[in-house]
Amino acid sequence: MNIDEEFKHLLKWGRYQTVIYVIVFISCVPNAFTTFQFAVNHFEPNHRCKLPSGIESILKNNLNDSEKILDYYIPREADNYGNSIRSKCHMYNRSYSTELPPIHINQSADIISCTNGFTFDILPNHDTAVTDFEMVCSNNWKGPLAITVFQSGMASGSIAGMLADRYGRRPVYLIATFALIGSMGLTAVSWNYYLYLVVVYLSGVTGLINFVVAFVLATEVISVKFRNFMAVGTMYAFSVGYCIVPLISYYTQNWRSYFWASMTIAIVLYLPGYWLFPESPRWLMTVGRTNEAIKELDKMAKANKKKIDFANLRKTHPHNMMTRPSGLIETLRIIFKSKLTSRCLAAFFVWFVTGLVYYAIAFHSKSFSDDRYLNILFSALAELPAYVSFYAVNIIGRPRSATFFLLTCGIFSIILPYLPEDLSLARTIISIIGKGAVSAVFYVIYLSTSELAPTLQRSATMSIASFCCRVGAFIAPSVILMGKIEYSIPNWIMGGITILSGIIGIFCIPETMGVRMPDTIQQAESNKRYYGLNIFRKFKSTEDNTRSKNEHPKKELTAL
Repeated sequence: MNIDEEFKHLLKWGRYQTVIYVIVFISCVPNAFTTFQFAVNHFEPNHRCKLPSGIESILKNNLNDSEKILDYYIPREADNYGNSIRSKCHMYNRSYSTELPPIHINQSADIISCTNGFTFDILPNHDTAVTDFEMVCSNNWKGPLAITVFQSGMASGSIAGMLADRYGRRPVYLIATFALIGSMGLTAVSWNYYLYLVVVYLSGVTGLINFVVAFVLATEVISVKFRNFMAVGTMYAFSVGYCIVPLISYYTQNWRSYFWASMTIAIVLYLPGYWLFPESPRWLMTVGRTNEAIKELDKMAKANKKKIDFANLRKTHPHNMMTRPSGLIETLRIIFKSKLTSRCLAAFFVWFVTGLVYYAIAFHSKSFSDDRYLNILFSALAELPAYVSFYAVNIIGRPRSATFFLLTCGIFSIILPYLPEDLSLARTIISIIGKGAVSAVFYVIYLSTSELAPTLQRSATMSIASFCCRVGAFIAPSVILMGKIEYSIPNWIMGGITILSGIIGIFCIPETMGVRMPDTIQQAESNKRYYGLNIFRKFKSTEDNTRSKNEHPKKELTAL
């Protein structure tokens, strides 16, 4: 027996895998604190033009006449529902005096934009980034720009995540984690809008690297039998963090306090990982760092109470058995010059569609509640049932699960605009099912993509896929804007591309359920289990597949 065979046995669930599961789970929770930060710091309270300080003092001290005074200085306008409300962005161009003369409402005056800033209807110390940086009226572009910058950060992070293929999982994870914690603190002390944009970008970059690397490690230290369980843990952890967001916001109230609290919780959750988050033994062996790999395997053996003499086994395992990890260019070259081209392009398209539709539905759906904290909580809870996909991928496989959820989302998206407006409950249910279905696709495609790529290209491939998702997220607002031309256009676009991606996936993405994790291009290419039109086809587990005839035995690491 050699190191590869012992590694195969060590991947069975034991104390080591339990520790990794807990560490990866809790390390993925804080990522939601920054991903959904805009639900907290971009809350826009009711507001109006700020009047000169003397008039504002009179308003505070003369409550009986405050409505008449405001009507004298602030015009009224119709809202989206035709109701008359006091203007949020305009004021009358009148002369101001601390001595109030008889107020004649009908006295004409020009209407101008706010000249003294804004007054927000919010309790003291309940500020948001919107109130601090006045992201309203003529500055209402600031909020969407911050979200776009954050998405740009995530897109950059998706590419930077491939550093884990070159420098290892542990160092990249730790650096990203420290940077993420730092970005939370910097956000809390942002004294102007432009610094706020910088730290928002940083939080987008570091958060995604952290999450992707943790996900990749989780899938590399476990056998085929439990890989799905390990992977779904990272997704559930993110949803748990999503549920915690409104709780932190409710008890802190102020957006800066939210980030201080989030940073404190993140430090507590991340701290054990500094000592316990390991380097991937699979990655160490594939890059020829055998001595370090054996140290990690020895830790794994002791934790799982296995007695293995690695000193003797070291002689049976060759050094430098593979080339160096691939960068972006090398990974793309491998993808487009191998049999992996069609399956990777299909997976990337599904990522793009999932990102577009998920955020488009999030932007287009109605609120669950008038309470902003409950609205965030209900939105988070709505995603938890989506992880029934954990059972689906074990029963019907990866491509069929993805196709089923994509078709469900697509069909429901097309149906939604044709439901009568008075059927609000039915519309809400269909919206939730659509969001749940596309959330389920996120999990399935995460797992499937990680199983398609070889070890040396795995993080890079996941990073490219995540970048495609961010491109979809960029386009989502533009798709929703098309609803101004015709209400049903966004739904037809979302429905059409999700149905198309589901069809492409079932034909181009192979089944990886029960297949060992590939370490080489040859191993990845050897998986030719496509469903196509025969969606009821059954495949046997290939956990103990024989080695590829095109591959020298000494160059293969038996993977699960």
